[in-house]
Amino acid sequence: MKSFAVVALLATLVAAQNAVIHAPPPQTTFSRGQSFTVEVDRPNSLTNSREVSVAIGLITCAGRAPSGTCDGFSTAEQFGTVLFAGPYNPVLAPGTGSLVQNYTVTVPEDFQVGPAALSVAHFNLVGALFFPSLEVLNETVIIQ
Repeated sequence: MKSFAVVALLATLVAAQNAVIHAPPPQTTFSRGQSFTVEVDRPNSLTNSREVSVAIGLITCAGRAPSGTCDGFSTAEQFGTVLFAGPYNPVLAPGTGSLVQNYTVTVPEDFQVGPAALSVAHFNLVGALFFPSLEVLNETVIIQ
């Protein structure tokens, strides 16, 4: 029972630190070679945490999901082309209560046309003893 309580507490701490892809919206269309902004947000929390890094990737869904979609495809094991990998140092966005950081990335010129999974891997340390936490977020975008 004691270990269940510890696991539940850690899960609660980690959930308070979950990031989201705020921009671009899902189903946004981009051209090959086009630059765009990825906004990675997380709620401001009283829980102790130290942000470490994010990686942003893009992978075609062709052959990995039903035709024309990214349905059922997760980037937890296949991340694709790394568009950015580095520090995550979000700042409080005025009037929102969220911590925000923007990254400008570019669709590779030779990227396959069609639906693609835009992914963000977010790594931070959470709680008094800095429990390591990794989450992978993704959404579908369209490359034309």
